[in-house]
Amino acid sequence: MRQIQLQKLMQGLYKTGDYFVSILPDEGNGYEAEYHKVTIDPDGKERHLLDEREQWLSGSKEITDYIDSLKPQKILDIGCGLGWLLSYLNDDWDKYGIEISKFASNHAKQFGKIHHGTLDDFSDNINFDVIVMNHVIEHLDFPVEALNKIINMLSDCGVLIIGTPDFDSAAARRYGSNFRLLNDPTHISLFSSDSMHRCLRDQGFKIIKVEYPYFETPWFNKDDLLRILDDKGISPPFYGSNMTFFCKKN
Repeated sequence: MRQIQLQKLMQGLYKTGDYFVSILPDEGNGYEAEYHKVTIDPDGKERHLLDEREQWLSGSKEITDYIDSLKPQKILDIGCGLGWLLSYLNDDWDKYGIEISKFASNHAKQFGKIHHGTLDDFSDNINFDVIVMNHVIEHLDFPVEALNKIINMLSDCGVLIIGTPDFDSAAARRYGSNFRLLNDPTHISLFSSDSMHRCLRDQGFKIIKVEYPYFETPWFNKDDLLRILDDKGISPPFYGSNMTFFCKKN
């Protein structure tokens, strides 16, 4: 099913008003165990996420570098996980987070004001100067509705930073169903670069810039570069597989 949907995305078979391919989640796959304790990555390696703060930050420099250029204000990290982004920011920032995992939200509480729940049940009476939603939108059943809520939560000059995989990237086309970011069964709303551009613009955002984090990350290395020569097996990390949008209200 995922391969068929991916082919439709790549072939542009969706109308202009359609922004993502929706895939039903696999039953029994939850965020609690899979995202914030011990997990297995697409290459079969066991990962202990509590030990990965520095790796997370080194893989998110396009976000931290941009935030470093801003005056400390009120920030919301949607899907804040264990709180690594909030932990990076100094106490001049008024830091908020939303996290669905009880385990992760309890850990993140040391770094900011954390709402254990979802964007849907978060109070929208607060306006934020920066909202980050990094690798969250692909997990949502109703991503467009989430963007509509977020734009109303931004201050007039506020910035939205949103990261997600590009399921029509070079690696996605080369590896098909073996594209590493299809390995996650909770990735259920699949965007392409083109469709995310359209979606953000249509929901009232002005795109300031787009980054494709890779060369600054730990995954830019000789071993993974050589793996791209072989189209068998799971795709290695590669330029263009992930995209990060920086937006303001239009």
